[in-house]
Amino acid sequence: KAKSLCMDIIRYKRVHENDVLSAIKQDPNWDMFTNEAAAGNYRRRLSESITYVCYEEKKFSGYLRAILDDGISVYISELLVVPATRNRKIGPALITTLKIEYSNLSVYALSDEDLYYEKLGYKKAGSFYEINQ
Repeated sequence: KAKSLCMDIIRYKRVHENDVLSAIKQDPNWDMFTNEAAAGNYRRRLSESITYVCYEEKKFSGYLRAILDDGISVYISELLVVPATRNRKIGPALITTLKIEYSNLSVYALSDEDLYYEKLGYKKAGSFYEINQ
């Protein structure tokens, strides 16, 4: 029988910065956020954006960063789940948290991971995915 893990999703605070950046650095495709020229700006964006972090059994498991468009809509900019914790519904849980908190707005995902959002049943709307269904 599979062990049920405790998942906590909370709003990002500066104390989570090292966990997020360490996870991003594990993926060379995300270097645009952690290279020397970009890291300082990205740290500020994490705090200024709508950012959630997920911990499973008190271990960092992933994060979602979204951008608020002047009260009209919310755009998911990044969604990262630590490879060792994938396939545990962390990504959908982070998305659901955003959808609940911003239920009065349209939620979209800016993504180059089309298959992931299609697998979750979201429909492509132009160059992004519509999350509200």
